[in-house]
Amino acid sequence: MVFYGRKRYVDILDCYLQQNLASNGGYFDEVWFMAHTKDEDDIAWVEDLVSQTPEYKIVGKGVCEGKKYSCMWNYAVEDNTIYVKIDDDIIWIHPDAIPQLVHTRIALPHPYAISSNLVNSPVTGMEQYHYGAIHPFLPDPSTRPTFHATESWRVSDKKRYPSDELVEDYNIYDLVAPYRGHPWLLISDDHYDLLKTPMGKYDQNRGSDPIAFGAAWKSWGIGAQQQYSLLYNLEQNKMQRYFFGRHIRYPDSSSAPNASAIVRGDPNGPGGEQTYDTGFNRYNLNFCAVWGSDIRDQLPIADDDEQDITSDIPRRIGRPFLIDTRSVVAHFSFFTQQDGIGKSDLLDRWRAYANEAVCTPNSLKKPWDLMCPNFRVDGEMGR
Repeated sequence: MVFYGRKRYVDILDCYLQQNLASNGGYFDEVWFMAHTKDEDDIAWVEDLVSQTPEYKIVGKGVCEGKKYSCMWNYAVEDNTIYVKIDDDIIWIHPDAIPQLVHTRIALPHPYAISSNLVNSPVTGMEQYHYGAIHPFLPDPSTRPTFHATESWRVSDKKRYPSDELVEDYNIYDLVAPYRGHPWLLISDDHYDLLKTPMGKYDQNRGSDPIAFGAAWKSWGIGAQQQYSLLYNLEQNKMQRYFFGRHIRYPDSSSAPNASAIVRGDPNGPGGEQTYDTGFNRYNLNFCAVWGSDIRDQLPIADDDEQDITSDIPRRIGRPFLIDTRSVVAHFSFFTQQDGIGKSDLLDRWRAYANEAVCTPNSLKKPWDLMCPNFRVDGEMGR
């Protein structure tokens, strides 16, 4: 279930969805694009996309456009069916993320829903910080472009952050994007330098706001730092840095879904190896797996579906919301971060990664904002 509204993100997500279709050896029998936007251009684009793949469908058209997200959950109600809810700005999915999430959903019936380990999330972002997955990046200190436009996803292609430009005393909320299309630069491989970055400053003084609505949700710099760190970890082949958590064993007497409405797992099978219990606190609902019968039994879902599914329902029925830390995906931005992150080169990097590692040769993605005519990067292809 892709909660759809923005084509420029789903264009990249499409490659990951195709990769995970059952017809391509993956786990998705169907992909539903849940109609939400009223933008005619975005609607026309997804209609064309759906026409090209038999497993793609538009669901909720004429019913849910412009309404609260709760409307879309009315369709996720079939027995023996796992629904994976995906936000339209998920721009990277680890090859193991969906199989891992599905196996954990089957292996652990007690939790109400199970989320992937989100990159760019307040809760998991700070856990990743303390488990060594975050690196000291800062935005290019120049006020105008000093690099060619990004055509590679590898962050090591850029020089290190100039030490003589470091400013340690700043407010993370005052961080300004230096120019459109700017990169972030690695200060060093010394984690002491994290103290000079947005995430380091936030960790030293988290303030009084609940973590779900604190600086890690509001600050575009914190969201960007998590994503550049992921790119660096991918380049180093160090994804195990994200695998915090443990195998949580709940009592056999713990409440569970209707046994006739779910698929029972093999107790010796995969799934659930490293999980994190959110303790009935709110978590982001960008990428999670839930049984259809569990949604049906709790309808209607509240207008604030994130609060309802990650906290209120679990608290009401005594079944927790879990994160599978081995299922890693990247989320582009919250609306509070959009202006700053949108002026970075991250979307170009994620597109470049997808083209290199995920998209088929006949489905390579092009930027929405094209270069000037005859522009050519030294040693690279032009457009």
